[in-house]
Amino acid sequence: MLFRSDTTYAEATALKRRFAGFSDWRLPNIVELQTIVERENVRPAINTTVFPNASRSWFWSSSPYAYNSSLAWNVNFDDGYGNNGNKNTGSGVRLVRGGQWTFGSLPQTTPTRNFTFHQDGTVTHQRTCLRWQRCAVGQTWTGSTCSGAIKTYTYAEAQQLTSSLAGFSDWRVPNANELLSIVEYGAYRPAINTTVFPKSGNGGFWSSSPYANYSSYAWIVNLYYGYDGNGGKGNDYGVRLVRGGQCIFGSLADLSTTITASTNSVKLNENITYTATMTNNGTAAATNAALIFNFPLQPITYVTVPPDCVPDGQNYRCSVSSLAAGESLTKAITVNYDQLGALNIVSSAMTDSDDSEVTNNQAQVMTTITP
Repeated sequence: MLFRSDTTYAEATALKRRFAGFSDWRLPNIVELQTIVERENVRPAINTTVFPNASRSWFWSSSPYAYNSSLAWNVNFDDGYGNNGNKNTGSGVRLVRGGQWTFGSLPQTTPTRNFTFHQDGTVTHQRTCLRWQRCAVGQTWTGSTCSGAIKTYTYAEAQQLTSSLAGFSDWRVPNANELLSIVEYGAYRPAINTTVFPKSGNGGFWSSSPYANYSSYAWIVNLYYGYDGNGGKGNDYGVRLVRGGQCIFGSLADLSTTITASTNSVKLNENITYTATMTNNGTAAATNAALIFNFPLQPITYVTVPPDCVPDGQNYRCSVSSLAAGESLTKAITVNYDQLGALNIVSSAMTDSDDSEVTNNQAQVMTTITP
């Protein structure tokens, strides 16, 4: 869903639209917006089969810039760059809903709890299944921090680097998306979690991703400021090595939801009750969990609503600070309708915790309103 390209940040964050039967569309954060950058394309740097007639302009994210409150993160879909822009300038808007992926939501921060620490100078990022060296190439892990200077390399030199750290020989230069996954958009100078990656320097780092428009350039990420762009392959930048496929998850939450109706068909102005249940099937507590009722945008009378369920537009959000492993939360809302039709009512389960399986985080039930 696109909006005009001269939308200010305040206008963009205030947008509310109903589309495809849902009313919870919102402005994506910077991490979510970058997931649709197509780095093998330029002008536009987006998959035009999925997003036809896509604009090549800058697009707003909802993420403020940590250093300056008058700026916010945006993405240029001409080349695919992520940078920051003045909130009063105009940019495009593409709305999103949801916010769940394979291992949980897509946050713009990299909290320490999302990493598994090993005793060998490496960490595993549970959201991406990537195992990172905590020190950049040139530095040495002392057992508690990184010592020494970060070495810089040309692109060709970087791709030839090898390592046997922690007994593995498959360390490599990360691609651009992998490197962006450890940017800490809630911090600045450096824009990286310094508990996880101490003494990270103040320059750019090579990715393995070539730049589509010029073969003599490749993608870099500046882990000091957080932006990404391209650099000439003959330039010197730092390197942080990674390896993949060995994710260690430990205990995770696993929310699921169901929803039922007291009847499949109801007459105008007669009551119908929807009962939704959120269950934590995982082995860890789900913090800041919410069971959400999503009602369609049409005349509805809410007859009874639990006192701890808060309205949010057409949605009702029933929250709990923590849902322990094995526990469930059930809520019922009674409504009646003033308009004929067939409607889908959706329940959603959400949490701030890592969720090991999100395909069961939504359920729906169909209601037919008759004369």
